[in-house]
Amino acid sequence: MLESRQIKSRLTQAIRKSLQEGKRSGKGLTDPRYTTTISKLGKISSRASGLRGQLKVSGSRNLIKRFKLSPSSRPPHNPPGGLHIQVVRGQGGVLPHAFVNRAGLVFERTGRSRLPIRHLNTVSLAGAWSRVSAKVEAAISHHLEKNLEAII
Repeated sequence: MLESRQIKSRLTQAIRKSLQEGKRSGKGLTDPRYTTTISKLGKISSRASGLRGQLKVSGSRNLIKRFKLSPSSRPPHNPPGGLHIQVVRGQGGVLPHAFVNRAGLVFERTGRSRLPIRHLNTVSLAGAWSRVSAKVEAAISHHLEKNLEAII
């Protein structure tokens, strides 16, 4: 039997534990999909206070050079054919007008002439988590029910 002053702290502890399990399941769903460990390219934070819990995923768009890129560095001459880029495992493609600069950033020519060019980015961590958010919420609610049953 729990005393009334212990109930709130135990409920907060159950919420916190459920959020940690949700983070773990979300990482397990997103990391195998991409050619790099995408959960390290942003920030995933969880917070529980009182009877509330929050899972926050943030991060900006990631650079293509962190994913599978061929050629990965700037060759001494510009080979014809462009770059082969693979962000999602098994789904690669060739960008015929793309090139890598000296800093390793990927650019693409927008017209037939030398300029203008545009900088290319990939998915952010928040964008990757939006694909699996329903599954993460289901995992959090499942673990929360299990943790609450353990308290009672």
